[in-house]
Amino acid sequence: MKTQPRYIQAEIRLHNLLETGGYRPGDKLPPEPELAKQIGVSRATLREALRSFEQQGLIQRKQGVGTFLTPRPVYAESGLESLESIEMVLRGRGLAVQVCQRTPRQERALPKAAHRLGIPEGAPVTVVSSTYAVEDAPVAYILEVTPATWIPLNEAHALDGSLLDWMLADRVRFPVSYARAHIAPVHGSPEICEALRVGPTDPLFFLEQTAHDGDHRPLYYSRNYYVPSYFDFHVIRRPQA
Repeated sequence: MKTQPRYIQAEIRLHNLLETGGYRPGDKLPPEPELAKQIGVSRATLREALRSFEQQGLIQRKQGVGTFLTPRPVYAESGLESLESIEMVLRGRGLAVQVCQRTPRQERALPKAAHRLGIPEGAPVTVVSSTYAVEDAPVAYILEVTPATWIPLNEAHALDGSLLDWMLADRVRFPVSYARAHIAPVHGSPEICEALRVGPTDPLFFLEQTAHDGDHRPLYYSRNYYVPSYFDFHVIRRPQA
C-alpha cells in the first residue's frame, strides 16, 4: 500500500485536530512546537501544512502574534447520491454562482475520454473547461467532454453554463439516466492551480464521472476539481436489506 507523503499526513492530522479539538473561529492555535507534538510531526512538516491551510484561508498567521483559526467560508453541502451540475449544487444552497472562465473547443478524443465515452480514439468531441466562483473566489474547475454529435461546438458556444446543466434540463434530447463517479484527493496541474488560486501541494476534491442513458450508453464525461474548503460532500449509507 502506497504511503501518503508526510505533508499530506500532517494536513489530515491537523484538520482532524481543528475539527475535534474544540477550536472555534478566531481561536489562537498552540505554538508550533506544541502543535507539532500534538499531531506527531516535525516542525518543518507542520509548517508545510500550515502554509497550505493559510493559502486555503483556513488559518491566519500574524507575525509576532500567533496563528488563528479563520471562519469557514460559505460552502455547499451535497450528497453524492444525486446527479447535479455545479450550478444546481451552488444555487440549491442559496449561493450565487459566477462563471469566471469558460472555454468551449472541439478536439479529437484522447484515449481516456474515448474509452469512457465508447467512441473511437480521435473522434470529434466538444470540450468545455470552466472555472466557477462564489463571491469572486474560485471554487471549482470543470472539464467536460461529450461527442460532437451530441453537442456541436456552435451550440456549446451559445451556452452560458455547464454542459451537464443543459443536458439535465433537456432530458428529452439528452436522456441522462445515471452517472458512474469516482472521487479522490489530488493536486492540480499548473493550469488548474492558477484557475483556482491554490498552491501545487494544496489538496483538491477530484470527481471523475461518466453519465449514461437508460440503455447504458455513455453521453458525457467530466473531470471536476473542487476547493475543499467550499464543499462538503457526503454519502447516505443504509444497512443491507
